[in-house]
Amino acid sequence: MNAALAIVLVQLVCLCAQIQASILLFNPEKKFYSGTREIPVLSSKPIPSIIQDTKVYLFPGGGRKVPYNYVDDTGLLTGFDVDLVTQVCALVGKTCKTINLPFTECVFTYEDIDYAGRGLMSQWIDGCPGYATTIDRRNEFDFTLPYLLTEGSFSVLPGNPKGFDPGVDDYSAFTLVRLSGAPTNPTCLTRLKKKYGRFLIASSRPEAQAMLLNGTADVLFSPRQVIKGLDTLPVRVRCDDGGAAIMLRKGSDLPTWWNPAFQTFYFSGKYADFCAKSVQKYGRQAKCLPSPEEASPELLAMMSAAPPTPVRISFSHEALNKPGVILNMTQTSAIFVVCAIADKRCVLMLAQVAECTTRDGELLFPGRGLMEGWFDGCTGYFETVDRDNSWDFTSPYLVSNASFYVRPGNPSNFDPTLDDYSNFVLVHADTAITNDHCLNRLKKKFNVLLDVPTEYEAIQAVLNGTADAWFTKRKGETQLEELSPRFHCENVGTSIMAKKGSDLPGWWNAAFQQFFSSGQFTKFCQDKGKEYNLFFPPTRLDLMAHEDKSVMTLIRLKSRTTISMDMHQSVSGPASKAKPASCCM
Repeated sequence: MNAALAIVLVQLVCLCAQIQASILLFNPEKKFYSGTREIPVLSSKPIPSIIQDTKVYLFPGGGRKVPYNYVDDTGLLTGFDVDLVTQVCALVGKTCKTINLPFTECVFTYEDIDYAGRGLMSQWIDGCPGYATTIDRRNEFDFTLPYLLTEGSFSVLPGNPKGFDPGVDDYSAFTLVRLSGAPTNPTCLTRLKKKYGRFLIASSRPEAQAMLLNGTADVLFSPRQVIKGLDTLPVRVRCDDGGAAIMLRKGSDLPTWWNPAFQTFYFSGKYADFCAKSVQKYGRQAKCLPSPEEASPELLAMMSAAPPTPVRISFSHEALNKPGVILNMTQTSAIFVVCAIADKRCVLMLAQVAECTTRDGELLFPGRGLMEGWFDGCTGYFETVDRDNSWDFTSPYLVSNASFYVRPGNPSNFDPTLDDYSNFVLVHADTAITNDHCLNRLKKKFNVLLDVPTEYEAIQAVLNGTADAWFTKRKGETQLEELSPRFHCENVGTSIMAKKGSDLPGWWNAAFQQFFSSGQFTKFCQDKGKEYNLFFPPTRLDLMAHEDKSVMTLIRLKSRTTISMDMHQSVSGPASKAKPASCCM
C-alpha cells in the first residue's frame, strides 16, 4: 500500500439550512433585461423563520495576504476576505468571525499531492476563504460560489538571467518551485499541456524566494503577481475552473445558506460597490468578478445556480492522474453502484494512510482522521487478525494475495515455499499487512524483517542488497522479479475498514450482497477489464460459487473457521504475466 495515500470512505451528516425571517430569497426565475443582457433579480419574499441559528461560523486568515487577509499596523486582522465574509453572513443573520490560522490547517502538500488540513477536517473552522477551485482540489473539497478571479504567474530573479519563457511548451530545462498547498502545481501545468522536469515544493513564499536566490530553483510558479525582489513575468495562466471561493470540507452544508446570500450580495450591486472601494480601503485592488452587466453567460449561469445538495458519504482514493483526476475507476465506480443501491450519495476525496492507520512497532492503531470523524471508512484495506483488534470491516469486494519480490535473477536463491526463512533478510512497508503476524500465521520461521516507511524504500532495499526479498501485496512491480506461490494475509480480500462500532458495514454489506447475487458485479468486472485493458482473473470465491450457491452466506457471515483455511494456503502456479489488476469477486 502506498504509505503516502489512502482510499477513504466518508459519511457526513446532512443538516437542514436554518434561515432567518429577514433573508431576501434569491430567485433565478425572475429576470430583468439590461440592453440585450438577461440578468437574474431578487425576490423580496421573506423566508419564514425556522430555528434561530446560534452557531458561530469561523473562517481562517493567514494574516500575510494583502489585500485579502492581513494584520494591519495596529495589529488588527483585516482585509477583503474578512469584510466580505462579515457582510454576506449579516445578510442571512449568521454570526461569522475570522481568526488567524496557518494555511496548512486548510490544505498542505505531501509528495506532490494536496491534502485537506487538520483544522478544516476536524471542524476547527467552517471554511477557508480565497481558495481557487481546481479539478484536483475538487477530489477532496467542496466550494461555495466563487467571489474572486485568480491567476497563476511565473516569477524569476531580476532581469530573468536564466531566460525563462512561459510561452514555450517545454519547461524541462528549468527547475520550478511551487508553494505548498497552492493551485499552481504540476497537475495545472499538465492541464496546460506544458512539459516540465524538476518541480520543488516550498513551505512559504520567503523559502521559495530563497531557493531562487541561492540557485536551487529557477522559476517560482505561484498565484502571486507581485513579489518584492523578484520579477513577475507578464504571462498569466489559469489553474482554476471557476475562480476563487470558500473551500469547504466535503459534505458541508454551508453553501445551502452562503450561496443564496452571496447571490443577493452580487446581483443587488453591493458586491460591485464593495470591490470599488477595496483599493482605497486595503491599498491594493482585489481581483473581483465582473459585475452582472459585464459577466459572461457562463458566469451568470454559475452565479444563478441553486445551491448543491450536501453529500452524505464521501470516498477518497489513493492516486491521481497527471491532470489531477482520481484514478482506478474500476474500484471507485463499483463503490458508486453499491452506494446507489443503498440510496446513499457518495463522492471521492483523498487522505493520507496515517489518517486511517498508524503503526508503532508491532502494534497497529486507528488513524486520527477515522477516529475524529473526518470520514467513516477507508476503502482498499484487508481484514486481518491484528486489524480486527481496532477496526470493523465490510464484506470483501476485491480479491488479493501477497507474494515475494527479489532482485532479477534471485541471486540470494530465496525460496518462498520453504518453512524457514531464517537465513534471509526480509523487508516490508511498515503499514502493510505483509508483516510478522502474517508470517507467523503462515507458520514461517524468520529472523529479520525490516520495516521501511514506503514501498519505494522496500524496493531500494532489495535492489541494493540490504534485503533478500520484499513481502508485499503489490502486483506488477517491474524493477524486481516476483516469485510464486502467492499467500493470503487477509480475510479473503479487500474491504472497507471502519471505526469500531460503525453502522457502515450493515448497509454496505446488504447493498453489496444485492449487487453480487444479481450477477451485475461479475459483469461489471468484465466490462471494466475491457475498458481499462486489465485482466481480472477469477477469485477463489468465484470458483466456489460454481459449486456452492451459498457463497453469499459465507461472505455475509464472514465465517472465520471457513475462511481461515484458505488464508493459510498458498495459491500455486507461476505469477501471471498479464497486466495485473485487483480482481473482482
